[in-house]
Amino acid sequence: MSIAKKLEVWQAQNLISAEQAKKITAYEKENHKSVLTLPMLALGFFCIGLGIVSLISANWQVIPDSVKLAMDLIIMLSLAESIFFCYFKEKDNWFEGLLLLFSVMVMASIGLIAQIYQLQTQGLQACLLWCVLVFPLVIISRKVILPLIWLPIFTASAVDTLSNIYFFRELLKIIENTFPFAISVCGILIFAYIYRFISYYFRTRLAPQIKAMKFWLGFDIVSMVILMDFGASNMFSGIFYEDILNGDNYRSILVICSLILANVGFGYFSYKYNYSRLLTCVLAILLGFSIIYMTLPDNSTILDLWGFLLTMSILSTVVAYALIKNRVKLLNVATACMAIRIFFVYLQVFGSMFTTGIGLIISGILFLSLIYGWKKLHLNTLLIIKESK
Repeated sequence: MSIAKKLEVWQAQNLISAEQAKKITAYEKENHKSVLTLPMLALGFFCIGLGIVSLISANWQVIPDSVKLAMDLIIMLSLAESIFFCYFKEKDNWFEGLLLLFSVMVMASIGLIAQIYQLQTQGLQACLLWCVLVFPLVIISRKVILPLIWLPIFTASAVDTLSNIYFFRELLKIIENTFPFAISVCGILIFAYIYRFISYYFRTRLAPQIKAMKFWLGFDIVSMVILMDFGASNMFSGIFYEDILNGDNYRSILVICSLILANVGFGYFSYKYNYSRLLTCVLAILLGFSIIYMTLPDNSTILDLWGFLLTMSILSTVVAYALIKNRVKLLNVATACMAIRIFFVYLQVFGSMFTTGIGLIISGILFLSLIYGWKKLHLNTLLIIKESK
């Protein structure tokens, strides 16, 4: 609903006066900013950066190295001056667009210097260097675009670089051999800790960066649930559980206990500082189902049902959270996902459209009965409260 429609409704309900509605409308017109301005500026500056790189590449062989470096330095200094100008003049959209362009030029400069001086890098070290150099820009950014781009590049390049270290590589092997999905669960848990820590201590100062972290944390969790649900039957390995039962791998038990304690610690921190319990519950469900996975037999039907229960447990937790917090949109999305997943489980288990149809009808009747019963219980509770007053 637009602000104009809302003002009409509020005025009709005598929540605001006509004079207040006029003042609100005038204020919104003065402070209204186009939603497309920043994305278009960012896209424009990004294209300019790539265009500069392309033009230089087209005439690469005929340009002397000294001229290349001088041109690069001039461009970078000009951009830096423009960024400072827009920052102090509070031109937010231009400031963010120039930050993105400067970040692209930093990567181009790294490639230029590496090419001129014949520098060799391993893996994603160049990307990690870019992340380190651009990090101050990410911190001062007032919008979510640059942090949203920076985070996955930094994570991938940091893990790739750390994998060259013997200790880190051996640690990854230990975690990987503990139980299926262990590395992913561990990574999400570490990311959740970092997100909670930064959101607690820098909630106001780093609001766009926290928003970007929240997006990627949610994306990782959703991707992990989909992978565990639909990819479970392709990743089965009973060797993990056998090793733990035989006592041949005490390190696996240590890793599992550490992850459980880490989940408990995360839950305690969330409870102590009054954060939402949703993330804690989701992390606990992911870890619990990952450990349960080791005990399952190598049977495709059982593994499909395990994946179904995992997804439904996550979605049920989201539904409960949405009901408690009165988040209508989140509730609608979660229930729609539950309906889609129920349809898929009938296709997985029963196969034919006839049996799927029968199963869906029964499930629909069951859901409608539950809704009817819940509404009756809710109305009876309200009547009891009124009578007691």
